[in-house]
Amino acid sequence: MAMHPSLKSVRLTRLVTDYGATFFRDALARFVVHLNHPELSHAQVEAASQDLSFPFNAVPVFHRIKYTTEDPYTARGPEDTVVDSIHVQPRKSLKNGTEVPARFDTVIVNDGTGKITGAAGYRVAQVRVIFSLNARHLNTLFSRGIVPPKHLAYVEWFSPFTEPEPDHLMYKVSRSLKDGDRLSSIIPVANIRRSVHLLPKFGPVAPAEWKSSNVLEKCRYFFVNSMSDRHIYTTLF
Repeated sequence: MAMHPSLKSVRLTRLVTDYGATFFRDALARFVVHLNHPELSHAQVEAASQDLSFPFNAVPVFHRIKYTTEDPYTARGPEDTVVDSIHVQPRKSLKNGTEVPARFDTVIVNDGTGKITGAAGYRVAQVRVIFSLNARHLNTLFSRGIVPPKHLAYVEWFSPFTEPEPDHLMYKVSRSLKDGDRLSSIIPVANIRRSVHLLPKFGPVAPAEWKSSNVLEKCRYFFVNSMSDRHIYTTLF
């Protein structure tokens, strides 16, 4: 992570309008309640989060995650690393008037049980916001002795892995929904293992309106590309 945020202060309302983080407040409230009271059930966390208010209306935001991953097929060493980068930024206009589409990358998240190899314990998500909480607010939000992760991410979930498709052995995923709304959570950035490439399930004809900038919104089903590089191949095969 960069030492300094890309934007020092982004209002929570802008996270909804510019970043698409529709349920940011709700997800952050659930995260705070769960961290303070891990013994609570899911229903209890939901109930307790309804009464939580925040002593701020903006957060510092980061637009990149960059890290290196050891090559799983060679000896360890500085020359044996694969640089990965995750981009999370809203649409912007350049000085010459060119519009740069928004980009919110998809990633593989470790739920705490994921191993070096195998898809068990992993799930695909789209990252909408990478942020941190100002130190001056931590004592207000968290119980004494509770130290939250420094960097957090608001993500929208895709369906869990089941069985890979028999023809090409790729996993098929779709958006996880509840009552038509996308399921979302706040997670530690450290739980994100790497970026992942999703291949749209085109069908017999590829819709002409699908573009790289909107296909994640328009397509219903995707195949998780397990062949983009050796590291992802090791994880998902």
